[in-house]
Amino acid sequence: MLRIAIAGLLVGALAFAGASQAGGPVTKQNGSTPPITAFTPICAVPGYANYGLCGGNSAAFGNVAGKMNAVQPKAGRYNLEFTFTNLTPGVEYRLWATRDAVPFGGSWSEVGRTFADGAGSVSYKLTTGDPSGLGFDLNTVEGDITIVTSWWSGQQLLRDADGSLSTAR
Repeated sequence: MLRIAIAGLLVGALAFAGASQAGGPVTKQNGSTPPITAFTPICAVPGYANYGLCGGNSAAFGNVAGKMNAVQPKAGRYNLEFTFTNLTPGVEYRLWATRDAVPFGGSWSEVGRTFADGAGSVSYKLTTGDPSGLGFDLNTVEGDITIVTSWWSGQQLLRDADGSLSTAR
């Protein structure tokens, strides 16, 4: 009788563990496989070397690092997390989003704005039901000048068959 009770407890515990795991993220790409591992400096995009703060230097902003992690906590919802480093401390930056040249709440929608910390880092979060086709620009707030981009460099998001995200290039 004791064995039957222990077996019943084990089955119940395994069923509970399975249900707990089923409640986890549908897809989680943080860390090892972020959808965007690098944003392109606007100055490196063909035709933009004389844009904004580039001054004819296609290597300008080449040290700015950016990546986007994604978590799909449930079907139809994506939490996108952006980090950028090697920016000018104390400068205010804004992250913009757009989709396939079709307005995303306007032609470009502001994801957020924040001042770079003392180490030159900023971060932003965006929740969306459909990340397909989204592209992003990190701009200075003053003058609204693009620093790095995924949009102009063709790195728009694609939703893969398994629900994970990748880029068009």
